[in-house]
Amino acid sequence: MKNIKILEGLAEIQSVDEQKKLIDAHRPFPKELENKIFQKLKLDWNYNSNAIEGNQLSYGETVAFLNFGLTAKGKPFKDHLDIKGHNEAIGFMLQLIKEDRPLSESDIKDLHKIILVEPYYSTTASPQGIEFQKEIKVGQYKTSPNHVKTVSGDIHYYTNPEEVAFEMNNLLEWYRNAEEQNLHPVVMSALFHHKFTSIHPFDDGNGRLARILSNFILLKHHYPVLVIKNKEKIQYYAALNIADNGIYEDLVKLFAENISLSFNIIQKAINGENINEPDDLDKEIELFTKEMRIQDIQTLNFTNDKDFLLNNYVKGLLEYLQPKLNKVGELFQDFRILLIEKIPLLDPKYHTYNSNDLDKIYNYQIHSESILFRVYFIFNKLIKRELEVNIDLKIILNKKSVKYQVFDNVGDLVFEKDFFYSQNIQTIYKEIATPIIHYLINMIKIDDIINSEE
Repeated sequence: MKNIKILEGLAEIQSVDEQKKLIDAHRPFPKELENKIFQKLKLDWNYNSNAIEGNQLSYGETVAFLNFGLTAKGKPFKDHLDIKGHNEAIGFMLQLIKEDRPLSESDIKDLHKIILVEPYYSTTASPQGIEFQKEIKVGQYKTSPNHVKTVSGDIHYYTNPEEVAFEMNNLLEWYRNAEEQNLHPVVMSALFHHKFTSIHPFDDGNGRLARILSNFILLKHHYPVLVIKNKEKIQYYAALNIADNGIYEDLVKLFAENISLSFNIIQKAINGENINEPDDLDKEIELFTKEMRIQDIQTLNFTNDKDFLLNNYVKGLLEYLQPKLNKVGELFQDFRILLIEKIPLLDPKYHTYNSNDLDKIYNYQIHSESILFRVYFIFNKLIKRELEVNIDLKIILNKKSVKYQVFDNVGDLVFEKDFFYSQNIQTIYKEIATPIIHYLINMIKIDDIINSEE
C-alpha cells in the first residue's frame, strides 16, 4: 500500500482536490440544483458506459428512452434493455450508499443481475478459434474462461473460473484495507476498477459493472460521477493494459481528469450556466446548416487553388505537427518523415525527409488533382532496443472538403474525418494531431513495459 500511496501526490489528484474544496464551499446545494446536476451526469454515464461496450443507441436516443420511454426505431431491443438495466443498477448502487453498509459479493452479484436484466446467448470463440453460442448467465460468476484475443493476435488472460471466488474475496479485503488506511478515493476507485476487470468475474457486463463500482467508491466519498467517454476508450483500454504491469499512474490520471470534467459541470450549474449539451437533433441541424453554408462557397478547383489547398491542409498541418513530433523524437536516434505522392496509373513517388527538412516538402510540385499523401513517422529508440512506430496519415483533397485518415502500424483506422474548407484551420490541426500524439505516447509506454520484462 505504501507504493500506492505515492499516487496521491500526482498533480492531477491535487488539482481535483482543489476543485472539490471550491465546490464544497457551496454545499449544501438546493435540491433542484442537485437533481439537475446528477441527472446530467447520469445520462452521460448511461450513454457512454454502454456505448463503450458497443451499444448502438445514440446519446439522443438514450435520453429519449430513459426520460420518455421512447424506443429507437431500427435499434436492437437488447440495446434498450442494457440501457434500462444500467440505469436501474445505478439506482441500486445509490441505495447501497444510502444504507452505508460494507460492499459485499452478494451486492456485486445483484448489481450484475440488474445490469444484464435477463440471460441471453452470445456468439463467442474457443481458444482454438471455433465459434459457438454461449449462454450468458446473470448474477453468477463465470464457469468457463473468458480470455480475449487482442488486435495483435495475443491472448489477454483473465482469472480462471475456479479462482474467481477466491480473487473476489481478496479484492473486497483489499478494498476494506484501503478504506481503513484512508487511501485517496480517486486512487482507490481507479485501482479497484483495474483489479476487478483483471478478474473479469462474469461472462459479460464486467466493464459496465466495474465503472459502477468505481463510482460507488467515489460517490461514497462525496466525489462526483466519473464518466469515461466512448471517444476516449482507446486511451482508457491502454491505461488498463499498462496497469496490468503494476503501473497505475496513467489510469489514476485518466480518472482524475474525467472527475475534473464532472466538477466543471457542477461549477457551471452553480454559476447558473447551461450544462446540457446539444442533443442529436441540434447536432443534425448544425451539420445541415454547415452543409448549406458550404454551398455558398465557390467549389475549389485543384488546378486553380492548388497552392491554397497544399499550404493550408498539407503543409500547414505538418508545420503544426512538427514541433510536437520533435519533442517525442528527442527520445530516438532517428526520426524521419516519408512523403509519398500516389498518382493513378503511375508508380508512387517516394520522398524521404528528416524532421528538419520539411521546407523541401513545401517546394515540392504536385501535379495530380487526385493525390494521396502518406506521412510516416519512423522512430528508432535511443536506449534499450529499437522501436519502429509507423503512422500512416492520408490526406485527400476534395472539391469542398479535405479528408484525413490516420492508420496505425497494422493498418487499423485510428482517426477519420472530413472537414469543410470553411472550418477553422487551427481546430482541424488540433483534432488530427491529438490522436497521433496519443498513439505514439501509448506505443512508447507499452514498449517500455514489454522491454523491462524481457
